[in-house]
Amino acid sequence: MKTSKTTVIDAPAATVFLWLEDNDRLKKWVPNLIEDEPLVETPDRIGSRFRQVFLENGKEMEMTGEITAFVENERMRVDMTGEMFNLDVDYILRAVSESQTEVTQNTEIRFKGMMRLFVPIMFVMSKFSSNDPQDAAHDTLKSLAEAEFQAG
Repeated sequence: MKTSKTTVIDAPAATVFLWLEDNDRLKKWVPNLIEDEPLVETPDRIGSRFRQVFLENGKEMEMTGEITAFVENERMRVDMTGEMFNLDVDYILRAVSESQTEVTQNTEIRFKGMMRLFVPIMFVMSKFSSNDPQDAAHDTLKSLAEAEFQAG
């Protein structure tokens, strides 16, 4: 299942990018993220690995990830592996002006095992749901990055 979300943020790309790569900042806008720790760090960031823990319906779900593309202030792509599904998340930043950035998040979810049977249902439900977690996450990212930029 693939999704894409684009948001314009009134902050420079350098400020917005910090919210994508900084462990503490991630926990403030990524839904249900409670732990984010580096496992292996590489000088150019590609190949860096990390572990994240999410709290979903009272249960912890652990995923490991690897940065597969990295251009500071422009792009970060990560592949994440979990028990029930894998994610390919690609963040692309485009400077609209010196103080405005367009962020596009392209996500592919690859379900595993029995979860694959629910893909058609989940796809239809996501199209009719007014409670899109990706929308909420982008709204939070936008407000946090804009507040940080305005605060100087």
